[in-house]
Amino acid sequence: MKKKTQKKPILSKSQKTYPRPSWVPDSILSEKELCPDCFKVVGERSRYNVVCILGKEKDGLTVTEITKKLSLTQPTISHHLNALQSVDAVTVTKNGTERIFKLNREAHCFEECKIPY
Repeated sequence: MKKKTQKKPILSKSQKTYPRPSWVPDSILSEKELCPDCFKVVGERSRYNVVCILGKEKDGLTVTEITKKLSLTQPTISHHLNALQSVDAVTVTKNGTERIFKLNREAHCFEECKIPY
């Protein structure tokens, strides 16, 4: 059985940007090219779904709560949250043994590049 490989977006050599993913409509995000950090946020549909779910939750969510809202496994959600943390798109606070993840609405991707959530 052959392993399915995803095509990686081609980085524009002159601008060092990535093309806007097809699942982010023109009407929502007018930018045709995204910086690497913003592409990391929306470049994978599941990760962008996590952003959208967190964008609707003012008080944040745990990994378990996000897992219940999406048909993804806990390790996959954790992986996406780590990627989002790496570009400052989410913040995490500890509440006892739980970790609460919130969208960082002041992050570059949401403030300057206007990535919708």
